[in-house]
Amino acid sequence: MDENESILIIDDDVSACETLAHIFGMKGYETETVGTGQEAIDKARERFFNVALLDIKLPDMEGIELIAPFKEMHPDMAVILVTGYASVENAVRALNDGAAAYITKPLNIDGLLDRVRDTVEKQRLVQEKRRAEEALRQSEERYRSLSIIDVLTGLYNRRHFYEALEAEISRTQRYGRSFSLIMLDLDGFKEYNDRFGHTNGDSVLQSLARMLKASLRKADMAFRHGGDEFTVILPATDAERAKRISDRIRAKWLQAPKAEYATLESPLGFSAGIAQFPENAETADGLVFLADTALLHAKRRGGYNSMAVSDLGELSPEVLHSTTMDQVYALAATVDTRDPYTHGHSTRVAAISENIGRAIGLSPMELADLHAAALLHDIGKVGVPDSILTKPGKLTKDEWKIIKTHSTEGARIVSYIRALGTAVPMILHHHEKYDGTGYPDGLKGEEIPLGARIISISDALDTMTTQRIYRVAVSHQEALEELRRCAGTQFDPELVEALCRITNEAIGASKAPPELVRAHLQAIPAYESSATRSSKSV
Repeated sequence: MDENESILIIDDDVSACETLAHIFGMKGYETETVGTGQEAIDKARERFFNVALLDIKLPDMEGIELIAPFKEMHPDMAVILVTGYASVENAVRALNDGAAAYITKPLNIDGLLDRVRDTVEKQRLVQEKRRAEEALRQSEERYRSLSIIDVLTGLYNRRHFYEALEAEISRTQRYGRSFSLIMLDLDGFKEYNDRFGHTNGDSVLQSLARMLKASLRKADMAFRHGGDEFTVILPATDAERAKRISDRIRAKWLQAPKAEYATLESPLGFSAGIAQFPENAETADGLVFLADTALLHAKRRGGYNSMAVSDLGELSPEVLHSTTMDQVYALAATVDTRDPYTHGHSTRVAAISENIGRAIGLSPMELADLHAAALLHDIGKVGVPDSILTKPGKLTKDEWKIIKTHSTEGARIVSYIRALGTAVPMILHHHEKYDGTGYPDGLKGEEIPLGARIISISDALDTMTTQRIYRVAVSHQEALEELRRCAGTQFDPELVEALCRITNEAIGASKAPPELVRAHLQAIPAYESSATRSSKSV
């Protein structure tokens, strides 16, 4: 028996109290006795007792009335009621209120000892189980902490960043607020590592991590994103304020003593890119992309500065042009990697669109704009849950509402890259229908941008001729017939005929424009294979 197992005996019969205290004392229990309910409550406030053994009739209250305050103070305290006035009603009430036992007088001392012993043993097992569960919980927390903490810097790692970003998006949507994301990158860190070695480089990263921790609010979260890149989530903070915070941290960082590592003639600074939710993007991927884009252009301005997404429009075309196409292909890849079953869809749609554009006489500049828009036509799907994007069955009305937002979200994401401005209306309207029944704006006929009408046809062709988990692919000729059937309602009839003409000419001559051959004619055997792929083309 544990030395601290104790019993509080409550009875206004002093002789009964003394007798019970003696009996339990002989068995090794620590005992205390009181004669009223209030005295019992006062004792329980002072300390924990394993068991409260009390008479149901007390001078100032009924013993049953003590169960609730005892349980409130000490949930593990076992209450055993003893009474010479037994009734079913009292027994049920006592047990419902949480009593461990209800015993009637005259007492069977051996039976009472057995009941107390069993009660204390059960209590001990429950407490041991709870301690074991708590130890397991702490162990799991330590393991999780290790799995989400970057060992070098002590900041949260990249894995936890995406979990925290999604959580902050949900919280912000719930309360109707904004938050900002900062992505920062040390300027000249590679050269520093090459000159002074990785040990000094690690010290620089650790020093910056400490600076971030010391400079941020409790609600803010800093992460090591990878290498010398860090991210910061700033709840309830707009982009302009986030920019000021970033600049303030940089100023403190540049002035901080650097005794713990080798220093350059001019200290290492950092560049920062800032995006605001939901004003700049409504998805995690879109927010990260835009913050990263702003960071890239901050570095191209010479580093040592912070740039918000709203600043991107102020850049010259020459600065933007050098990175735009890399961004296009990176964005397109984010969609394809969401669903391996439709890998290459964006590239094929871009190739088909370019061939249609060439067939109707678009200029090289117009073809380049069309190609970029077609590559990015589905970029808004980065915000659609995988459970919807790859669902094999019919979508519900609510799921359709979500998936139909991808054209608007895609246009929003791309709109912040100035050099891609011509692609925005094509992305926004590629699900409009020729008869005005499409989305998002119900445009009809030539109200729909030409590029959007072309992409709509290319998207439909690739979707029909690609095997999906929810239906089999159709032949190339069957797809063309379906496009003709829907010409004038869903599709621009002149553009459908242009596609049919160049495709039939290519098939008839056993050759086609290189892009079209790669995208479709060479891929036909794959469509007829047993491989299954799934997606939603909407």
